[in-house]
Amino acid sequence: MAMRVLGELLQRGWTTLLGLLAVLGLCALSGVVILELRADSWARASDAAMNLNRAVGQDIARTLGTLDLALQETAERLRANERGDHERLLHSPLFERSIGARNIGAVMILDAEGRALDETGQAARDTVSYADREYFRVPHDNPDSGLTISQPFRGRRTGEWRLALSRPWIRADGSLGGVVVASLKLDYFLEVFHGLDLGAGGRISLFREDGILLARMPAGRVEIGQDFSRGTAFRAIPTAREGSYRSISSRDGVERFYVFKRIESLPLILNLGLSIETIEAGWRQRALAIGGTTLALAALLLLTIGLLRRELRRRQVAETAARESEAQFRLLAENTGDLVSRIDRHGIRTYVSPSAHRILGRAPEQLLGRSANDGVHPKDMPALNTEIARLRNGSADEVTITFRTWRADGVEIWLESTLKVVRKEATGEADGVVAVSRDITERKMLERQLDRLARLDGLTGVANRRSFDEAIGREWARCMEAGMPLSVILVDVDRFKAFNDHYGHPEGDACLRVVAATVGATIRRAADLVARYGGEEFAVLLPETEMEGAHAVAERLRAEVEALALPHAGCLEEGGMVTVSVGVATIQPASCRAARGPEALIGAADRALYAAKQAGRNQVCQAPQLDPLNQMAD
Repeated sequence: MAMRVLGELLQRGWTTLLGLLAVLGLCALSGVVILELRADSWARASDAAMNLNRAVGQDIARTLGTLDLALQETAERLRANERGDHERLLHSPLFERSIGARNIGAVMILDAEGRALDETGQAARDTVSYADREYFRVPHDNPDSGLTISQPFRGRRTGEWRLALSRPWIRADGSLGGVVVASLKLDYFLEVFHGLDLGAGGRISLFREDGILLARMPAGRVEIGQDFSRGTAFRAIPTAREGSYRSISSRDGVERFYVFKRIESLPLILNLGLSIETIEAGWRQRALAIGGTTLALAALLLLTIGLLRRELRRRQVAETAARESEAQFRLLAENTGDLVSRIDRHGIRTYVSPSAHRILGRAPEQLLGRSANDGVHPKDMPALNTEIARLRNGSADEVTITFRTWRADGVEIWLESTLKVVRKEATGEADGVVAVSRDITERKMLERQLDRLARLDGLTGVANRRSFDEAIGREWARCMEAGMPLSVILVDVDRFKAFNDHYGHPEGDACLRVVAATVGATIRRAADLVARYGGEEFAVLLPETEMEGAHAVAERLRAEVEALALPHAGCLEEGGMVTVSVGVATIQPASCRAARGPEALIGAADRALYAAKQAGRNQVCQAPQLDPLNQMAD
């Protein structure tokens, strides 16, 4: 009936009108797809730029935060003993780690007139006054200003570009004693920026909040220290913590998409710009491909209508051909972005959609006549065969599977395929399957990233309790099979509640981060693991390690924490510094067949830790050699 109506319309001269309507509809659909692709390109670029900006900001915040922590410690010690040994203050453990970096310049203690009382790297005291420097003037004029980050300046002796971090130090009577200063070479920021892939025309800049440029890549050094607060781009940055905007540079005429972020706890703004041309380059290529395909399909559609008009006399054949064409068109239209395959009962592909170019990098002709299992990762074949068996034995008409394969360029990707049984209309007998596949590689990468983040402790950055529990179970089985020992170290910060009560929870969190980093620095083997076990307690897993070796590691990490000399007013019995108590236990898993063996090992280490606490803290106690069978009985 429908074919007769269409035939009458064609005979009445409606061919051109119908053709134009079909072409317009196809072009409209293509336009929608192209716009959606453009929006997707912008969303990915925005997310990538913001994540990159945050990562760089965290790196800078950690470096400058470490320097600021050293400045605060020195100022506090000067307040307590302003006539003490200044050189010893500058060479405290925390300062030595800060000034050991190659991009750290001089560290100075200045008096109230701007003269250096002491300076790292100088055998004799410099008589030059630094009273004209911004890093002295700001804290001198406003002792409550806290941390000051200066404008860039050239060192008087080296001529290198630097900026300075400074804090006032106050005498015990409340008067200004002077300023503690640490300078940082601007090459540090350029080294951080150098490893970034910003694409053609990309740019990243670091400003002070008042618009002074500290560093930029790529750019000439002539711009360092210039005031951009009145520039078009800087005025586009609102007062929010982070955001984005578009702007055309007056210097090179390049239009960029910028994302900015104010670095946490510092008066700095990181501004990252991506070229609009770079962001849309990939989209333009896809848009041209889709547009060209649309024009080709439109021409094909018009040609088909012309052929249909000539073939009206063969109505029966035309009706059959129209039904097949309609079914194929519906299949393609409903699965435009996915890879559609027709697979016969023997597993051979008899049809592959053009999406094979985009997803697999292969022409459909390269896949026709070949097994649908070709290219599937060997590790995923068992699961794939199980699902195919369900289709063949009739227990399921449709299954969805995920597996790995390779593109033509050798890149490994993940595909998600839905396989649906196709049956003959006359008999209902299974006649193969239709497979609809899509690329889920990005989703898999995101899932892996989320899984990795779920295994880290959010405060300290080391492994969390879940990761430790999985690791000890895994290493227990491995050491049992290899006949090797397994050791556990439990570390607890002494009198940590008193530390929190005295200094507050923010400083307590900072203390835990420093202790975690110090404990982690003592671990040197890939199989070893440091984890936050709970509260102020950390656990260290040492596979294939005898008691002697574990005890040596425990003593080393205890000494490293003590060497930090972190102030602890609530721990005066231990010298007024942050210390840790450590318990060590070792077992031979091969001699223990009980399922609770790891629990016994941790329990022994915990008892040893308790013994270290009872014995006076700030020491290492090791558990007696475990008898696994007796331990299990207990």
